[in-house]
Amino acid sequence: MQHGGKIDKRVAKTKKAKDKRSYTITLSARDEKMLLRYCAANKISQKVAIKRILNTYLAETLEPLPQDAANQLDLFAPKQMNIFDVNA
Repeated sequence: MQHGGKIDKRVAKTKKAKDKRSYTITLSARDEKMLLRYCAANKISQKVAIKRILNTYLAETLEPLPQDAANQLDLFAPKQMNIFDVNA
C-alpha cells in the first residue's frame, strides 16, 4: 500500500491457535445475584470472576503434586556404567 509516497511494508502476523475449551454452567437465581454483586464490587467481568474463584478454590483444595523420585534403581551408577571393566 502506498500512503503519501511512502511504501507501507506490513506483514500480516498469524495468530497462534490456542487450545480453548468452553464450558456451560447453570446458576440459580441466588447464585447469579451473588456473582453479579461480586463482579460489581471488584469491577470485573463475570468470566474473570469465575476464573478467579475457580483458581482460588482449586489452589486451596488440591494437594500438591508429588515430586519426582530420585534415581531409585541406580541405573546410571558408576559401577554399572563401566562396561569395559572386567573386575566390576
